Amino acid sequence: MALCARFFFAASSSDIAQETAWILAARKFDVDASRSKSAAAVASVIPKLILERISVDMARSVQTDEKTARKTDALLTERLSLFLQLSKEIQARDSLVLKNSSSIEFQMALGDEQKKIKDIQDKIDENLKTQELIFHPEKAKRRLVKEMQKELAPENEIIELYRSDPEELFDAGADAEREGPYSRKCEKAVSSAKINSLIAGKLVFYGDYVSVSVELIAYPGAKKIASAMEVGSLSQISRVAENLAFALLPKIANGLPVELNFDINPGDALQNAVLTIDNVVYEPMPDKAIVSAGFHSISFEAKGYARETFVYNFSGRRRFFVEVNFKEESQGSVKLVLSKFTPGNLFFDGKYAGPSSKTDYVDVPLKVNGNTVFGYFEGTLHNKRHPEKDKTEMMFLQIPSRLMVDGNELETRVKVFDVSKNIDRRRKIMYISYSALLMSLPFLFYSYGRFVSYQRAWNSDYGNVDSSTYNTYRQMSLWATGISAACGVWFVAELVAYLIAVDKTLPPKAKKIRARTLRKMENARQLEAFQAMMQEEANAISPLMPETGQNGAAGDEEKKEIGPEAK
Repeated sequence: MALCARFFFAASSSDIAQETAWILAARKFDVDASRSKSAAAVASVIPKLILERISVDMARSVQTDEKTARKTDALLTERLSLFLQLSKEIQARDSLVLKNSSSIEFQMALGDEQKKIKDIQDKIDENLKTQELIFHPEKAKRRLVKEMQKELAPENEIIELYRSDPEELFDAGADAEREGPYSRKCEKAVSSAKINSLIAGKLVFYGDYVSVSVELIAYPGAKKIASAMEVGSLSQISRVAENLAFALLPKIANGLPVELNFDINPGDALQNAVLTIDNVVYEPMPDKAIVSAGFHSISFEAKGYARETFVYNFSGRRRFFVEVNFKEESQGSVKLVLSKFTPGNLFFDGKYAGPSSKTDYVDVPLKVNGNTVFGYFEGTLHNKRHPEKDKTEMMFLQIPSRLMVDGNELETRVKVFDVSKNIDRRRKIMYISYSALLMSLPFLFYSYGRFVSYQRAWNSDYGNVDSSTYNTYRQMSLWATGISAACGVWFVAELVAYLIAVDKTLPPKAKKIRARTLRKMENARQLEAFQAMMQEEANAISPLMPETGQNGAAGDEEKKEIGPEAK
């Protein structure tokens, strides 16, 4: 790899394990009801702006106390549900007395209800034992304690916004909003929406200035884990939201800041190196940087060297060492031509390389030897029936790393077509062939089964089997076998065609140019030169030719005019 990054004191494997989502939401901020409509609008705008500045790829370190609160809340919800079930079953048991049934029926029904009640009571007791194990692990067996500790161990969870949209504010309902975010009604609504944390706030206006106080509340438990306050002008409300988001970020991530130390090689690259962390540019290059724990995208650039970029989860330790070995950019290019000419444009490394040509190559800039280069070809997909519906298709292609050597002459084959439409068409035909195979099988089983039965009867010389019936089912079984075999071959062929269509989603690889392609290019050059020569000769002769009028009548008129004088 171009980047050689070594991380000492790397995070443990649990930090990079499969992570679940930690949902963050915001509610409309509280404001005095007597304020104007514009103030109410600001109460909705500020939380949206805060969420916009938090909508980045980052993770939260969920500690044991937070996971314990989730577990106890889940156990409480389960107990309440079991209690309602218990109440229902007890009422059903008591109602048996009022039913007019025999003694045996009453005893059987009573036994069934008692069994249901006993099962629910056992579940409630087990639920209570689990909760007791959380708070008093010393009373349980070592195996159960280890399982519980593993379940409640700290882990990272990816932070996601409510409904994945910063414009969506959470509404718990009129009653819950009136009672506030710490009420039981609001907590129940938040838990039902699978929200882990809620941003609430209050606005106080003084002329053209506003004071904003926000709180970050974790659920279940409605526990305040962070608070911040900011004052600013209404004309700079975006800056106010940005400052509040910056103040809340460390508590949202719930991790201590980490220190990144950089070691750049070679040394002369450090003089003009530029560091970018999460779209924030550091120029000149610092020796170290302080960032919040979690995932960060980091890139290094230096003039004359290839750009290096990586994404890493910086969590679990306070300090990381990053070593970057730059590679010098190579000067030169590789030459590429389409083995089967298709009009269009070629793009590589996000830049326009040139139009496709029958007679000449397209130069692909060579930056670093040994790196695979991806590009795409833009061509027109023609609609024969409706030319006005022609559309541009983008077909991807690649040049393998082993061929990215200065001066290489390469070729690739590109066919412009709608890949997704082709896959859908092949899939539908494959389903039709499979359906035909399944529909042919009942006829095959029936005819072949009847044929075998009549054959055994014929061989056993039963008197009730005639030759015509035997031959009829024999022919039917042969036809059915042939039809099923044909359907099976059709299905296998369509399955292979479908897999080939799916495989065409992969970009074709360029390869070294063949002699056949070189001959085609030379023939195209000769043809182009011949056409140019013929055009030059036609242009040289055209001034000497008499001008003709419409439909060639000018020459005849000239003859008519000079005819009498000649006579």
